[in-house]
Amino acid sequence: MAKLVDPDSLNQGTEVVISTGAKTIQLAVAGNLSDTSPGSTSGVTLQAVYSFLKEEWKTDTALNKFKFPIKMFTKTDGTLQNGWAWADAQTRQLIRDGGWTEVDGDLYAGIISLGNFDSSSDQAYYQQVSGFNASTTNFDKTGNLNETIQIKDAGVTDYTGYLKVFLRIASGSGTGKLYSSYNLLSEQGLSALEPVLYRLPLSNSTDLKIDTSDTTIDSATSPWQDLKIVYLKGAGFTAAAAATYSVGDVVKDGTGRWAFCTGAGTVTTPNNGHTTFGGTSTWQAYDGEQQIGTNYYAFNRVVYLTSGTATAKQIYNWAQRQLRKTSDINTGTTTNNATQGGFGTVKGNVAVDLLEYVGDTLKTKPGVLIRNFDINDRNSMVFRDITVDGGGLNSESVPLTSTERTYPFVSAGTITFSSNLVLETDSNTKYAMYFTYITITTGTNIGISGASGSTCNLGWTGTTLDHLVNGDYIKISGFASTNNNGVYLVGAVDTGANTAALTKQDSNNPANESAGASVTVEENPFDTAGAIIVDDNSATDIAGQITASSINFDFDYTNNAQGGRTGSTNAPVTVVAQGLPLAEWVSVTSIITQATGISITVTANDERNYSNP
Repeated sequence: MAKLVDPDSLNQGTEVVISTGAKTIQLAVAGNLSDTSPGSTSGVTLQAVYSFLKEEWKTDTALNKFKFPIKMFTKTDGTLQNGWAWADAQTRQLIRDGGWTEVDGDLYAGIISLGNFDSSSDQAYYQQVSGFNASTTNFDKTGNLNETIQIKDAGVTDYTGYLKVFLRIASGSGTGKLYSSYNLLSEQGLSALEPVLYRLPLSNSTDLKIDTSDTTIDSATSPWQDLKIVYLKGAGFTAAAAATYSVGDVVKDGTGRWAFCTGAGTVTTPNNGHTTFGGTSTWQAYDGEQQIGTNYYAFNRVVYLTSGTATAKQIYNWAQRQLRKTSDINTGTTTNNATQGGFGTVKGNVAVDLLEYVGDTLKTKPGVLIRNFDINDRNSMVFRDITVDGGGLNSESVPLTSTERTYPFVSAGTITFSSNLVLETDSNTKYAMYFTYITITTGTNIGISGASGSTCNLGWTGTTLDHLVNGDYIKISGFASTNNNGVYLVGAVDTGANTAALTKQDSNNPANESAGASVTVEENPFDTAGAIIVDDNSATDIAGQITASSINFDFDYTNNAQGGRTGSTNAPVTVVAQGLPLAEWVSVTSIITQATGISITVTANDERNYSNP
């Protein structure tokens, strides 16, 4: 049956029973009226009930002898009056699209969800008292919401100050749904709930990143049993200042590190590190601090493993499972647990969301940090911090201002070698990855002067070659005089005069040549004495013996500054390899980009001429 909106669908004695003696109005599941889930497609609107009663009071002389039972203010809210009441809980559960006040002062608000539930069997629930230790109540029906909830019991409890609605469906056998929640008062800027109709967004759909069942996650196996979350105390999250602080305040000290106040008092030297703050307050390192790149950032909810590591997807599956538990999920500990770990009970089913996927990137919710994750997932993770001087935390301990932070990007790939290189005895082989060049500059404002024998001065205008330094090797091409092209050793560099002293490295001495030709200068290129072996992410040379058919490598794309190169730029590279009796020397070029899965194939010709009898 559909939701009834027409008073002509109601009949006295069938769907509606009016008792003038008890002064009650009863709605019954009978005739045209149903109370099936979802509530959005059953029941009867408050306006239809009101309209039906008006018609009955007009036509029924027995009813007309009594005062009218309802006063409507709009088509979706009103008040019972003149001693009339709904007959029972079933009656209240059948009313849709409305809220009302009862004669005893009880208040009921209507709740309609906007957006679709994935299934009519999906159960939403609500929380009427703030706090992470509060209980929840299931809505009367499953599926899209349209029903009333009591927001004030005039004789006992007032729930008009808080309402948060949740839709979190279990993953079951390894498939799950995206979560949704809504804090009605804060989201709609309300000071208190009223007995009216509220509409709020609440919907769900398939979560493509859920692939693990609750049973597996709850089992005593790794990594699941090793995952924990700890909620940290803390307030403020400001830059340290000459001021008075309370226990629990968190500041960023003069060295960029975060500190937690353990003893109230003053700070007189805020530019110092917290261990040497002047004043009467006492401080300790904040346990929610994390170095990401070269800077330190603050977080107040930390997901971590007690041993081992877990992938980003495993951590996400675990975190989503915690948010459906009715027990305390704040079971982790922290370094200074006695002072910073006393946040209190956090029931999972009312906890604030922890993580979300945006495409294939795992992002933490504001203030959430993940530690001990699989390093291979680092490039696809984003952390939202508690931004310094951003206003601190809201009533749910979520930062009011949060900034996305990412670790330096680590490019990664594989060098694959031909079979003749692999079949060589390991000790007879060698490979190395060089930068093809550190920088490459082309311009028509480059010339040569002061040529004398193998020496000369290289000149330019502006800042074209200001990056050159004493000891660089450069390869020049493009001059009209071919003797001016070739490899040079850089001597003294005068960026004020825009000159560098050069010494030619071959027997073709340079000659003076004015700027004008399109000249290219490569700094420390491969095939010169200045060639630089590429470092991996741990600052170790990407070089060694060929011990397998493929060898993995990684590269600090964001920060690698070898030879003065600029980080976060593509790196042209040259890989050389050789054997002795089986494979010739070979070189191949490639480019390391901001990516993983880079593939470099090195294929050597068979060696037919080497001999060492």
